[in-house]
Order: sequence, then structure tokens, then C-alpha cells
Amino acid sequence: MQTMFIVGNKFKDFCQHDNVITLAQLQQLVRDQQLASLPKDTRLLAGQGLREADIQQILRTLQPAALAAGLDLSGLYQRPARASRLHTHKHQLQNAIISHPLRLNDTLFEVALMVDDRSELMGDHATGQHIQGMVLIEAARQTFLAVTEEYFIGPDEPQRYYFVINSMAIRFQGFVFPLDATLRYQIVSMNVDNRDRMRFDTLITVLQGGKSVTQLGVQFTAFLAEQIEAKEQQQATLALQAHWQPATSTAKAEGVA
Repeated sequence: MQTMFIVGNKFKDFCQHDNVITLAQLQQLVRDQQLASLPKDTRLLAGQGLREADIQQILRTLQPAALAAGLDLSGLYQRPARASRLHTHKHQLQNAIISHPLRLNDTLFEVALMVDDRSELMGDHATGQHIQGMVLIEAARQTFLAVTEEYFIGPDEPQRYYFVINSMAIRFQGFVFPLDATLRYQIVSMNVDNRDRMRFDTLITVLQGGKSVTQLGVQFTAFLAEQIEAKEQQQATLALQAHWQPATSTAKAEGVA
């Protein structure tokens, strides 16, 4: 049995390889009643770029003809649940590009990369077969948000938290392609004794094909929102004043009323 990956239409350049097909190409085969042109005993798997509605449409459309065409759809039923808008701090669900986090032990977690073609970071996708680095950085950001919200803050916490990145170090070791990819989240150290201000030092590794392709060292702090909002307001005011004052001084020096 061979595997064929279905990817979003934004990843059409990746389809120059065998065993990869875009969603649009698969839909065209269905319309033309050409599913039999796919090799017998082909197992279909979801790559990157697809949303849940796309998977459901594929299953509804192909289910009647899959047996006759010798297609295995079982892999399409194994897609993990996407992380919520609450966990990823996004208004639109298509911008949540990771799965709900899975806890492996006290300090180790995993999520699946789940890029949606409609994501804000894919809106102006231009060229190339690989997933852009900024998408991986955003996936890492969503990973530490989701893990902290789910396992250290908890769904029953009535107060909101505000996350501040203290430092981020990124090392790209290779391209990430629109296939299965996992983000492994390791907490190196943490201080959660004071729930008003929880500090984390973490390592996030993007894995594809069993290899590390990107590593991100992230240090961040989760503050109670009411505390950091006051500081943010104060710093915003100071930033504006820093722009006003030089302009005022220059104007006076030049005699402008």
C-alpha cells in the first residue's frame, strides 16, 4: 500500500512530487469520475493546509467510491482536534494552527502542526514548497500559550492572563514541508509559586520525519492581565511622550508658534 498526501491549494508547488495532491486536484478527479486513476490500495492522508470542513467533505464525497477505487480513507479519521481560540489567543479558528496539547509528563508536551490555508500567515503565501519560518514561530507561540492555559492556568480560572515573551532564540536546521509535523514542548525550568506572575524557560522542537528541523528557546512570563495592562498603558503613554517632546523642543528652537 502506498500513501498519498492531500495538501491545501496554497502548497501546489509541493505537488511536483509523487504521492502528493492538492485538495482542488482531488476534487477535480471526483467531478471527472477519475478516482480510479489513482493507484490501487492508496492510503489518503491529510497534509498541511486543510481545515476540518475539507476533511469532512472528502469523506462524504469519497466514501461511496472509495471501496471501488481501492482507496483507504482510515487515516483521514485520525486527525487530532484543533486547539481552541481561547488556548491560542485568536479570534478566528482558522488562525489556530496547532492541535490541542497533549501532556506526556510533568514538563513535556506535544502538539501537531495544523496549518489552515485560510490562516492569516498564509494569506500572501508566494513561492516555495516548504512552510515559511514565520508560520513555525507562530505555531511555537501558540504552543506555549495553549500548554500554559490548559495545564498551568486551567479552564476554571476566572481571571485572564497576559503573556510576555522575555526572549526567543531560533535555530532552523532544515525545511519543514506540508506533511505531518509535531512540536515537542519541553519546560526547562519554571517558577509557578506566585500565580500572579508565572515564569517559564522552554525549548520547543519542531519534528518532521523523526528529525529535529527547527528549535526555539523561549522564555516568557504569564501575568495576571489586570497587572500588566496597567504597565502597558503606562509604557504606551511614555512612548508617545518620547515622540512629542523632541518635536516640541525643535519647534521652539525654530521659533514656530
